Amino acid sequence: MIKILFFIEKLTGGGAEKVLCDLVNHMDQTRFEITVQTVWPCEPSQYLAPGIRYKSMYSSESKVNRFRYRAEAQTGLAYPLHVKDDYDIECAYLEMGSTKIMAASTNKKAKKLAWVHCDLLKAVADPQAFAHKTAAWYAKFDRIVCVSKGVKESFDALFGGRFPSVVLHNVIDDELIMRKAGCEPTDFQTGEEPVVMAVGRLSVPKNYYRLLKAHKQILQAGVPHQLWIIGEGPERAGLERFIEEHGLRRTAHLPGFRDNPYAYMSRADIIACSSSYEGFSTATTEAIILGKPIVTTDCFGMREILGDSEYGLITENDDDAFCAGLKKMLADTRLRKKYGEQAAVRRKDFSASALVKTTEDYFDRIVFEK
Repeated sequence: MIKILFFIEKLTGGGAEKVLCDLVNHMDQTRFEITVQTVWPCEPSQYLAPGIRYKSMYSSESKVNRFRYRAEAQTGLAYPLHVKDDYDIECAYLEMGSTKIMAASTNKKAKKLAWVHCDLLKAVADPQAFAHKTAAWYAKFDRIVCVSKGVKESFDALFGGRFPSVVLHNVIDDELIMRKAGCEPTDFQTGEEPVVMAVGRLSVPKNYYRLLKAHKQILQAGVPHQLWIIGEGPERAGLERFIEEHGLRRTAHLPGFRDNPYAYMSRADIIACSSSYEGFSTATTEAIILGKPIVTTDCFGMREILGDSEYGLITENDDDAFCAGLKKMLADTRLRKKYGEQAAVRRKDFSASALVKTTEDYFDRIVFEK
């Protein structure tokens, strides 16, 4: 049996934390002895399947422990003090903190993997300074695992191809999504107007100002619709001001974070992604699983999910092109029907069983690699 560790700072939140849980919860425990370790503690039964070992570096996220964490990570002591164990594979499942800690591994027999979930050339303020700071960390890993081809290309460009990298797509729990989609949302009512929906953190990369601008322009062009943006984050105040200042309170809605976004997504007419950049869009993959028509900007991962606009409409990554694409989808019910049917065809390629097998097979290969 292969003993494997996944290390991440926390399990709460979305993004990498969510797809990590989806991966480990679907792995074959007769082949893998799985441990998930975090910096900060949580109740593992809320996130992890029975049989998965869980531990945390600290018993609480206190001021003292935050100081300890910074000091121990900086001096390379975090791994020997808190992580050490007899693993065959050690995975740093997120950039920065997790990668820095696992780079200090003293386990000489373990294969070491570092996950990269985002376009580092765009996600960090100073890419060259980031590369200079982190190159010594990535040099300690056997492989860099990138969640899309675009993320791999960005990583390779940033580090000049110095570190071997591979692509493994995120695992999404398709069966859970379909079950939750059948629940009835308490605060959502559909009327005669079609509903455009976006799901994700209210953050700069998601570029929801682009989506709101398109919403306003399409309304002014005489195409009625409602816009729902499901999520929470630091951009809320600015987005609310935009809605108020542009007279969109009746049609644009920011209901906040929802434990079950799939109940809302399944009732939308279009799922939209207005992002300036992505690593591999979880929301777009979930929309495929739900069989929804999709309009998205052309950012990393989208062509791997949607082909050349075969399974969803991909626009150029600018405001005018995105607005035109969204307007086209809203105005044409036959186009929406076509893309909904195409999404349903694509669904099988993103089942958890298919994606987790690819990842497990990779773990099998690398552990015996010389």
